[in-house]
Amino acid sequence: MNKTNFNQTGGFPLKTERLQELQTAFEIFQAFGALAGNLTIISGCELLGATVKKGVVYIDGEPLEFREAAVTGTSTVIIIEEPVNRAFENGTVKQVHTVRYATFGTAATSWLWTAFKRVDPAVQLMVRLDSLEKKTAVFQSGGGMVLWNKPAVDIPAGWQEVLDWRGRIPVGLDATQPEFDTLGEIGGAKSKTLSIDEIPSHTHGFRAYVQSGSNDGSGGEAAGNFQDKQTGSIGGGQSFSLMNPYRVVLFIEYIG
Repeated sequence: MNKTNFNQTGGFPLKTERLQELQTAFEIFQAFGALAGNLTIISGCELLGATVKKGVVYIDGEPLEFREAAVTGTSTVIIIEEPVNRAFENGTVKQVHTVRYATFGTAATSWLWTAFKRVDPAVQLMVRLDSLEKKTAVFQSGGGMVLWNKPAVDIPAGWQEVLDWRGRIPVGLDATQPEFDTLGEIGGAKSKTLSIDEIPSHTHGFRAYVQSGSNDGSGGEAAGNFQDKQTGSIGGGQSFSLMNPYRVVLFIEYIG
């Protein structure tokens, strides 16, 4: 910011140019409003009943005083300029100052009040940022994955596919089960063929009359008895799918 050194001897040239230099120096402070963004409420402007109280807003690169006014659902914000006149030593009256402020009204240029957003204080933003960093620490430090439901070419910058998770689903670590007691252990299959030992024990029996001799031609039946028999084998021994209904996605991780 520009500076003026008033504390000097020899008769400081305090003229109107010096005052203009001060105003020019102060104008740099308007840039702070850009930190909040256009059409923001910097401070105040609390809604009390049907009235928006006084405060400070930022409009098109300029912080402005907001003067309280009654609000409706379609209220628009306008900028008002009020000239300040003063008498000079020669007796003339001239405009020496302009007061600019925002309030509700109607004009050729206006902004909907509903478009204005309130800016949280920096302290609150830092608290929220700290909380957000903790929640995303698993990605920042590596090891966290998310599901990506778009093509690989659309993966955002700073992320990549985790290749060794292709074709697999996750299962929780469990030290009490040997299949799941080691982090990164893999196993399982998409299909299964049952062995004899894996088929439930069962039979398919029937009773048949079995002759014990031949017919003697006299018209009588040969002697015999009923015996338990087994049917012939059936089945092709083909493998079957173990897959539940699924949708294919990508596992991606943050790499910075």
